[in-house]
Amino acid sequence: GDVQVALECFFEEEKCTNSLARNKSSRRAATGLRRPFEDMAALLGNGVEADLLAPILVQTNGDIEAAVEKYFERKEEFFAQKDQRDAARRARMDQYYRRPEGTGEPVFCNIYDLSFSGQDGKKKKNPNSGLPGVGFGIYHSGIEVYGKEIAFGYAPGGVSGVFEVPPRCAPAVMANLSFKEQVPLGTVFRSRFEVDHVLQRLAAKYRGDTYDIVRKNCNHFSTELAQYLTATKIPSYVNRPANVGRGVLNMFAVPALAVGKLMEGIRKVNRVKEAKELLSQPAQPAQPAASAPSTPNTSSDRAASLKALAAARASTGSVQGEA
Repeated sequence: GDVQVALECFFEEEKCTNSLARNKSSRRAATGLRRPFEDMAALLGNGVEADLLAPILVQTNGDIEAAVEKYFERKEEFFAQKDQRDAARRARMDQYYRRPEGTGEPVFCNIYDLSFSGQDGKKKKNPNSGLPGVGFGIYHSGIEVYGKEIAFGYAPGGVSGVFEVPPRCAPAVMANLSFKEQVPLGTVFRSRFEVDHVLQRLAAKYRGDTYDIVRKNCNHFSTELAQYLTATKIPSYVNRPANVGRGVLNMFAVPALAVGKLMEGIRKVNRVKEAKELLSQPAQPAQPAASAPSTPNTSSDRAASLKALAAARASTGSVQGEA
């Protein structure tokens, strides 16, 4: 019934609870879906909207300073359309838990060419210019659904590699990309809530530091997400180099694994054979203490004999040293 002690206990418990909640939220944030444009807009402040900033960043090849300058040049134009955007956002929230009716919600695969920047800052011709003719090419892909594009890429620090951007705006995040084409994959009949739920699950599965250009790249993620949403895969040419590379690696890995298993089996057979031989030998009678030691028949006897011999040599050496 001591009020002072009760208050101290209460606030101490509250501090521990808040600490646990912060740790849990930080872990959830580390493995959650990343939204780089929203984070950038929050840092810039002043009412900057991520959906409007993203296309400008694509136009400026990822130059944030130039993009912000252009954004505020068109601020009045954006402000005039604010009411329409807010109404559309409210409508989307009203339909968040409802599944689409009729023909469903369309799903697309947005495919990008890989390109490199020259010394003058302008993009060079992409390296895929001659490869598609022979069935190869290096591409990035993302899945567009419900007005957003979801993709996977490398990210350090244990955070998720899955990120969300406005449609066709991946070059603003990954400057070495240029949009190639959009491929319809079908329709989805799941609600926004259900899609967001699976995206959070995939975000935890596809951590940024697990990115592997052959076994776990952006196209593997797009294929898995497309199969979940529409039960179809992305175009086969998009990830063909990785599939071929994985096949080559497996071609070398399988014989190595087989040889390893074979050697392990041989060693196991030899161990069983030695054990049978030891068990088949008759037990030796106990020798008197004064007689010479007999040859050990087991590994434990051998070890005991070696220890006794080492001790005898050590004692002999110490006696000679004292002399």
